Amino acid sequence: MIQMKLSSLLMTILSAIFLVAGVILIVLVNFSMRQQALEEAQSKARIILDRNLATHTYFTHQLKPSVFELAGEPKSEVPFDPVWMSSTYAVREIDDYFQELSESGYYYKECAINARSPANEADAFEKKFIRELNKDPDLIEKTAIRTMNEHSYFQVLRKSETMEQTCLTCHSKPEMAPEGLVQKYGARRSFGREEGEVISAISIRIPLEQAYSQANAFSMQLSAMLLVLLGILYAILILIHKRLVHSPLAALQRQAQGITEDPGMLGTKVNPPAIREFSNLAEQFNTMSSRLKKSMDHLEDQVQVRTGELQRTNEQLEREVEQKTEAEAALIQERNRLQEVLDEVKTLRGLIPICAHCKKVRNDQGIWNQIESYMREHTEARFTHGLCPECEALLYPDQDED
Repeated sequence: MIQMKLSSLLMTILSAIFLVAGVILIVLVNFSMRQQALEEAQSKARIILDRNLATHTYFTHQLKPSVFELAGEPKSEVPFDPVWMSSTYAVREIDDYFQELSESGYYYKECAINARSPANEADAFEKKFIRELNKDPDLIEKTAIRTMNEHSYFQVLRKSETMEQTCLTCHSKPEMAPEGLVQKYGARRSFGREEGEVISAISIRIPLEQAYSQANAFSMQLSAMLLVLLGILYAILILIHKRLVHSPLAALQRQAQGITEDPGMLGTKVNPPAIREFSNLAEQFNTMSSRLKKSMDHLEDQVQVRTGELQRTNEQLEREVEQKTEAEAALIQERNRLQEVLDEVKTLRGLIPICAHCKKVRNDQGIWNQIESYMREHTEARFTHGLCPECEALLYPDQDED
């Protein structure tokens, strides 16, 4: 198992905490700035939209009525001129002048499917929105972040013109439209419309690249500042740790090491540090050292007492072993003596068939032998012959008379 110093472990943990907190802070700041860039883009899109809608209102309610009044002719006989008759044309031209004067990169278009002017033709994304408008009457606006040519844009699409009955003169059939309109735009574009149809949408794109770049640049600056701050805090923490943690622990370590290497130092005390936790630890260490000293002082007496008890026990065991050895030796001698007796004595057991007259004994094969032969075969006894007094008197009566 790999062991680390407490100081290294604490510094590693604190560094990891600071780094994680710094990364989280940087990510949150970057996200917040990007959100702020989107909010600013929405605000700019609203300003552009309101500004161009004001231009449409001006054309509809002031410019066109005043020009028709000055012309002094019926509206149907006034020659078509988009410069003052079409607010959409005017807005587009004004936007072209704005793009020449500004480098903002803003995009504004009143787009339509089969637009009268090719400049107002909707792209695929805008066409999809216009189709959705005709399917969903409640849909008014849609926002999205689009990446085009490796650049990010905030796009706003808003519902614009809905075909009215009065507009069908110029958008239903070419033969009903003013002659000048057909001559300028042709007889195919923006005809065949129906009343109630949503024919256009306002499309605005605000570039986000600069805002995102500023957010990233600020995040990098914040990262550098946090690294510097982390270095300063790391140095301060090292100093604080060395003074409040490392030094008291080092003192306790030296004391414990001294006792380990020199038992004579057992019982010495450590000065309690100022920190309460380390002070309690030092007091416990001093208490342990004193108790160990007392135990060591009485240990020799205890060893002597135990040694005497062990000696007495050993002597007693030796006497018991000696007595046991003597008893075993006596038993062995007695066993040997009995074995000798057994070796000398051989006892016949069981029934012995013997003749009642001649006293011969029958063996296991049915042969009758003299009792002396039988005894020699089955025992270790040997016979010597003699005469008992009765037999001697019977066989040699003359000797008794003499």
